[in-house]
Amino acid sequence: MKKKHIFHIAVAGTLLFAACSKNLDDVQPNTQVTFDQITRANLPLVINGARLALTNNALYRLFALQDVMGDDFQSVTNLTYEGNNVPSTDNTLTAAYKQPYQCIANVNMAIGFGEQQPEGDSLIASNLGEAYLLRAYAYMLLTEMFGDVVIIRGGENPKSHPVRNAVSEVRLLMETDLKAAAVKLPDYNGKSLNGSRQAAQLLLARLYLNQGRHDDALAMANAVISSRRLTLGSNFGDIFQSGTSSTEALYRINETSNGGSTTYGLGQIFGPGKYGDAPRAGSGNTWVDSMLLKTYDASDVRRSFFLKNKGGIILDSVYFVTKFPEEATPSYPICRYAEAFLIVAEANARKGVVDVTTYNQLRAARNASLRSNGDFANAAAFLAEIEMERRREFVGERLRWSDMQRFGKMNAWLQSFGQPASHVLLPIPSREFALNPNLTQNADYSK
Repeated sequence: MKKKHIFHIAVAGTLLFAACSKNLDDVQPNTQVTFDQITRANLPLVINGARLALTNNALYRLFALQDVMGDDFQSVTNLTYEGNNVPSTDNTLTAAYKQPYQCIANVNMAIGFGEQQPEGDSLIASNLGEAYLLRAYAYMLLTEMFGDVVIIRGGENPKSHPVRNAVSEVRLLMETDLKAAAVKLPDYNGKSLNGSRQAAQLLLARLYLNQGRHDDALAMANAVISSRRLTLGSNFGDIFQSGTSSTEALYRINETSNGGSTTYGLGQIFGPGKYGDAPRAGSGNTWVDSMLLKTYDASDVRRSFFLKNKGGIILDSVYFVTKFPEEATPSYPICRYAEAFLIVAEANARKGVVDVTTYNQLRAARNASLRSNGDFANAAAFLAEIEMERRREFVGERLRWSDMQRFGKMNAWLQSFGQPASHVLLPIPSREFALNPNLTQNADYSK
């Protein structure tokens, strides 16, 4: 069975997931299970299958796309993404569209099962909550990359050829799912590979912030902080390790080992390729903007997670992001505790209030200099600093593209490449039009 058909078959009623076998964690699941075969005992495996479907053991291919398109990085490998003019025939684009939908197909089955069960079972509740969380995140990926997308709830006829739903409709579903996840999921307990109430609240805060709903964003981010379930730590690099016990790593997804290789994950995109004679992950052809490096204090612990090295096919020495460990089981940060602190600062500033409290709390944990309210002439000046702090904290974590839109940087950025404002979105992959002729292409792209 070709992988491109998994989504359509799953929607029709057959779910592929890693089930009861010696190959439980295989990326290519080896067991077919119908909806009627889902039980309380194997429900966690359905959720695991959804995670595997989202990553396809190569989540870096889609996770980093919009970082390469933005102003934090330069690349001579991903030239169409660097130039913000991606053709609809691009192979990576196909994976970026397909993998979230494969995840959605799996969690729809889990949600359909979980919603039929009586209340009071904590195992079913927590797995149902994680299903809502994963569905919301998958749609978050899709809307950020493609804008309007088809909402699939499960059980639809795959031959019905649905049309794309407006972003506003998809965001409403995301909000509903995240609210449901916050009710069903337990509080964070140090296990960041599992969903939690605080993870759902933080993704809600992110969603609200990007919609300009500042009071709602403030409420959700403050709820995460006031839960006292997490703490800002001094070991910044630990956050990104696959086996981390960091109290900051709120929610993340790990991949399975690629034959023991340590060259996959985000290091495959952002790594230097080699350092001296030692091989390293990456190609050395995607590097960070050196001007960003200059904004870190000398004492800032985050500054040590960059490596100056000669580029892969360029003559200059440039800086590479090294905070993503070279491991056999790469890890991807979905949301981190630090984001709550900067959302509080930004949401207040967008309401005209300069309050450096949470900004300073994060800076103190990073051993960076602190500021006072009086250091900023007005809320606009503080917002400019918050934007830079977000760049310093989250470089390479696929938040910058949305930040550029929110801080009013996107149109000028696209114009600098001679591209229209509509290229804030990627094109729908051309192969999707053969599967669903009712799909429309995004503006200024061809099918």
